[in-house]
Amino acid sequence: MTPPWPPPWDHCDVATPDPCSGARIGSHTKCLAHLAPADRATYLAGLVPGADINLCGTRITAALLGQLLAAVRLDGRPRLGEVDFSHADFPDGADFINVDFTGSNANFYLASFAGLACFNGSLFTRGVNFHDTTFSEAVFLGMIVNGTASFVGARFSGDARLESVTCRHVLALSTAKFEGPARIDAAAERVTCQQTRWDATASLTLRYADLDLTGAIITQPFAVSVSPFARPAETAWFSTRTPKVRVVSLAGTDTTHVLLTGMDLRSCRFAGAMHLDLLRLEGSTLFALPPTGVHWRRGVPRWWSQRRVLAEEHAWRALQQPPVNPDAPTTHEWQPGPRHTTHPARTPNPDVLAPLYRALRKGSEDAKNEPDAADFYYGEMEMRRNDPTRPRGEHILLILYWALSGYALRASRALFWLILAMTCSFFALILWGLPNADPKPQITGRQTAVGQDVQLTVDNPDPTLTTGYSDRITWKRAEKAQRVLLNSVIFRSSGQNLTTAGTYVEMGSRIAEPVLLGFALFALRGRIKR
Repeated sequence: MTPPWPPPWDHCDVATPDPCSGARIGSHTKCLAHLAPADRATYLAGLVPGADINLCGTRITAALLGQLLAAVRLDGRPRLGEVDFSHADFPDGADFINVDFTGSNANFYLASFAGLACFNGSLFTRGVNFHDTTFSEAVFLGMIVNGTASFVGARFSGDARLESVTCRHVLALSTAKFEGPARIDAAAERVTCQQTRWDATASLTLRYADLDLTGAIITQPFAVSVSPFARPAETAWFSTRTPKVRVVSLAGTDTTHVLLTGMDLRSCRFAGAMHLDLLRLEGSTLFALPPTGVHWRRGVPRWWSQRRVLAEEHAWRALQQPPVNPDAPTTHEWQPGPRHTTHPARTPNPDVLAPLYRALRKGSEDAKNEPDAADFYYGEMEMRRNDPTRPRGEHILLILYWALSGYALRASRALFWLILAMTCSFFALILWGLPNADPKPQITGRQTAVGQDVQLTVDNPDPTLTTGYSDRITWKRAEKAQRVLLNSVIFRSSGQNLTTAGTYVEMGSRIAEPVLLGFALFALRGRIKR
């Protein structure tokens, strides 16, 4: 990966076999570490606060660094201008506590810290480049960077603590390697962890940031949460942003050990993530929502019930129903992804989205989070229903399942069809299902001589309905129809005498209405169960 700041090869001959490979000091032929004591003292005495320093490739001991910082101290704080510590070797670590770096970019490219590297309270008025730097143990407590802090490709072999760090633009950790425990507490516009390797436990407590975990290699418990503490520098830099942390991508990441607490996942890319069923989501986690309001399609009004929606589904539906202005879609429209309007081929199809919803559903069910699991199940079924590769018979069943009950997740829809079915059955029974009157049994037999057996036959006449329609609508018939329907809902026979049409109406009611009632009860259970 190309470093954000190119190394100053014209000042530092690191390839020479000369043991003094550091940047030359002035007209001397040696670096600062190899200067004669008198020449070194003269050079340090000539430094002033804010001086530019070029120690590229220099071996800088703790004593030499102390002398250097003492020479540029102002009001108790060392102040450096343009600095170049690229390829520098710090065999004793480094103590840059409360140092002001006032140059355009402080360069530590490919530097090596063998001991503790401490940047507590340091201030970088532009940015800092730790690209490909090696740390044994590092502490950045209260560091402020008015620009980008790049740790791209850096290696932390021991503990790494970036706590109370404020970075105005990007905290770049992509391709870095954390071999020891990592504790990162930072406020930044973006935190990039693309292909970052975490081989020990890591805790990221962030504010304001867009977090990119694309391709991150996570082998140990990894937790991300929102920092509750604001710092003075944040007030001016992030006044227009919400403290909520927005995870923008988990693509290519194994989320087996990942815990996200209170994250904003409305624009998160999940496609390509592995073991999403083991991803733990806690706290107030935000997902995207469907468009609001009533939409007319082919003259039929429709609206989207509220549920948690993946950003990839938004992008896919935006291809089917493009917003009026793709660059600024409203909340009444599906939102295209940042790369999906110009590259539709990058938009996942329903056959890709269904497994994502299924994995998130399983994870929520394992965490006993039934309401969220219900939303993910709805999304999974929606993708199956809209998948053109599904068999036609399954497609028809899914359409009916969706229309009647919203996949047994929309109680209002199931209750609507239940009430409609009961209403239709009620009037069908009154108008055609109930006879004029309950038929009375008729006994027939043969008269025989005294002392002989008598044979009698009990006959139940078929119920008949011959009255006019105006006479069929009565309170008595309504009461009988009501009893038939209430028994049908709980799959029981009412025992009423019915006409042939009424018998079929009752049979249909005993099949359809208990199913609709069951859909409604399942939907309610899914929303209130914990």
